[in-house]
Amino acid sequence: MIERVYAKQYFVSICLFLVISCSSEQPADPICRIDDRHFDTHSGNAGCVIRLQNRLMSITHRLSGKYDIPGGTSASQETAQCTAHRETWQETGFNVEVGELLGEKDNGFRFYQCTLSGNFTGEISQFPVPDWSQSEVTAIQLVDPFATPAKQWRYPDELILLRDMFNKVD
Repeated sequence: MIERVYAKQYFVSICLFLVISCSSEQPADPICRIDDRHFDTHSGNAGCVIRLQNRLMSITHRLSGKYDIPGGTSASQETAQCTAHRETWQETGFNVEVGELLGEKDNGFRFYQCTLSGNFTGEISQFPVPDWSQSEVTAIQLVDPFATPAKQWRYPDELILLRDMFNKVD
């Protein structure tokens, strides 16, 4: 009987250790960073258009295996710019600064120009995926939006809009 109790406690301890050591808990979301020149009070779903080295930062979704920009669904009482910021952080780990509104889809999804802090030089083409976002994102990469066919994108109908917005970004 005592051996069973110890075996059960040992099993529970091992399980707890595995859960704790293998958890990929996301750190707290950073404070929303917005360029004061482009502050917008609009709320809604939004994402970031990030241009680096004449390439567009994209994520690859785990379920579809297709490219998309970082972004998603708004939380209650959150501006669209803060949605773009939070979703980009959660999917990429980058604490971007959200700027100018670049465009909007018919469904109200808003696209903002976002910038990364730091100096990204050289031939960067891929970034590590944070542990906490690996259930949703399999890769973070820079792509040429003019060299990728629409069928490689999660939302093929927005590629022309993405190309137009990409050209507006410095």
